[in-house]
Amino acid sequence: MIKISEQNKAMLASYGRSVLGAGVAVYVSTGDVKMAANALWAAALPVLLRYVNPKDLAFGKTEAGK
Repeated sequence: MIKISEQNKAMLASYGRSVLGAGVAVYVSTGDVKMAANALWAAALPVLLRYVNPKDLAFGKTEAGK
């Protein structure tokens, strides 16, 4: 069984909210499913930026989190 830390759960929840918001916004504004699908990877960018930022205490890749 895969064990997911509380920090990873929070990061996945953040990604889920980003995906939902981006996907719905793109689909509603364009009506294009293909464009909405592109929102899935685009929604990962803010979460990824937080993950690689060592100064981000919530999701950042800090010395303590290695």
